Amino acid sequence: RLATPVTRPAEAAALMARSLSSIKALRLEKGLSLDRTLDPNGTGIVGEEFTPLTTSLGDVAAKRTAANPAFAAVVATYFERAGLKPGDVVAIGGSGSFPAFVLASLCAARVLELQPVLIYSIGSSMYGASIPGFTFIDMLARLRADGILPYSIVAVAPGGERDTGRGVLFDEEGTTLVDEARRSGLPVVEGATLADRIRRRLRIYDEAAGGRPIRCFVNVGGATANFGDTEASLEVPNGLLLKLPSLPLSPARGLLFEFAAWGVPDVHLLHQTGRA
Repeated sequence: RLATPVTRPAEAAALMARSLSSIKALRLEKGLSLDRTLDPNGTGIVGEEFTPLTTSLGDVAAKRTAANPAFAAVVATYFERAGLKPGDVVAIGGSGSFPAFVLASLCAARVLELQPVLIYSIGSSMYGASIPGFTFIDMLARLRADGILPYSIVAVAPGGERDTGRGVLFDEEGTTLVDEARRSGLPVVEGATLADRIRRRLRIYDEAAGGRPIRCFVNVGGATANFGDTEASLEVPNGLLLKLPSLPLSPARGLLFEFAAWGVPDVHLLHQTGRA
């Protein structure tokens, strides 16, 4: 009997499972114990409830669900349905709230031979990548060192309230997220206003794409620069979006809407209402 061919989505799920094993090993090496009440599957990617990086409330069940490697298969299927081809550029706006969704997007891009460009917002809702020194920056560096994923983050942002770093639950000064972004050694997205920071992200994506068109935008979590700061953001459904319900005119409408206005498909991965 001939073996059933392995599909690209199945390959993405297997790659994510392998990636989680590497991330779990890194966590244990750092002396960060696993809380089996929060992370009964022992993935290592579910964070703590309250830390200096926690920006908002979050649902631990949603974070456990996101850590299922099957989500890499789901994202790979979205990319296929969006018509993406090997070599296509995918812009990813990732929040610390759902590091597993960021990982799923990168694993899907890898097996489909896409070119992901990732800007990462450090702020995290509860149970995300909320542990200082063990953010997705550290996780991806480990995956790169282990030869599992070849990608780097092109820029980081503090996240938090209007992408300024403010709004952290236990940081009245609003400096913790900014300091964490600067300690990464990566380029930091800055700007006087949210609209400025959105425009800066667009320039970073364009520069990293090297003149190639961006064929898809992936939003992970509720980082304001990606998700937007208008009522229309609350109407955006999860999943693959070939067209959004509405396109607000506000300069703070977020990258989901900016790319949609240009006819670029979005993949929206958010299972909670908090900002991060």
